Amino acid sequence: MFLFSIPHEVDEQYIQQVRDLVSPMEVIVQADVHEKNVPLDKVEIFLTYGQNVDKETLEKMPSLKWIQIFQTGVEQLPLEELKKRNILLTNIQDFHSIPIAEYVLTTMLYFTRSIPKYLHLQKNQDWDRTEKDQEIYEKTVAIFGAGKIGQVVAERCRLLGMHVIGVNTTGQPRPNFDEVFPMSQKHEVLKKSDYVVLLLPATKDTYHAFGKEEFEKMKNTSYLINVGRGTLINQEELAECLENEVIRGAALDVTDPEPLPKDHFLWETKNVLITPHMASITNRYIERALEKVTLNWNAYKSGETPPYSIDLDRGY
Repeated sequence: MFLFSIPHEVDEQYIQQVRDLVSPMEVIVQADVHEKNVPLDKVEIFLTYGQNVDKETLEKMPSLKWIQIFQTGVEQLPLEELKKRNILLTNIQDFHSIPIAEYVLTTMLYFTRSIPKYLHLQKNQDWDRTEKDQEIYEKTVAIFGAGKIGQVVAERCRLLGMHVIGVNTTGQPRPNFDEVFPMSQKHEVLKKSDYVVLLLPATKDTYHAFGKEEFEKMKNTSYLINVGRGTLINQEELAECLENEVIRGAALDVTDPEPLPKDHFLWETKNVLITPHMASITNRYIERALEKVTLNWNAYKSGETPPYSIDLDRGY
């Protein structure tokens, strides 16, 4: 049995696409998996965003063999429990590349072309042309996370005439980057970057990898863009550095926690743009995600390792 559980309405065409894909396996579509009509004990494959994957639910699924997460990050899941039961875990990768690249460029231009200032001027009906904007042409952008998404971001940045630096664990060259450095040289990279883009996963090694020490290495004219995970940044230290103009601005599509509470200090922090984890969410999200699910399914039914399998020890 195939359980399709996501917390919002899905167009019938996509539900039918899943039914056709796994036919003749029975498909149940249910947002709340604990409804009485959901036979959890018969579920073999579980397609979910991950919000309902916990130890209690897993205990009710003795037949479960495969969990397909409808997103990239898996840090919120009980990985040790999955490992203990030898349950396959897959995610969907590479489908975020286009919308995330567009988001990164949007936020770069939002700050560089002074959009906040112009919104303020318009609100006050003030025709003020005294200050000149900057350009992103020939500026340097550092992308921490030089995988598939980072490579598409890099490609778009190079098309706009930027110098693009990639940062990964090894420093090995990757397509579309002018230079690639290992994470151990991040301070050297930060010193020469006008924009710093974070695309790293949430692991014990990346937790608060960017704090006051890192921000003080950056130019005071630079911008930080986080589209990775909220835990990459020490948010208290970021707020302090923004208030003290250590860096010029930050765009945060991810925060810790999520949703960000209404009274959280980040909402009032100077020169920060906050978006509610929407960088990858466009009208084509499910269409692209199901393309990746299809690849995983084809491998699974053939007895092969799905291409987007998660290493449960590494967490990605």
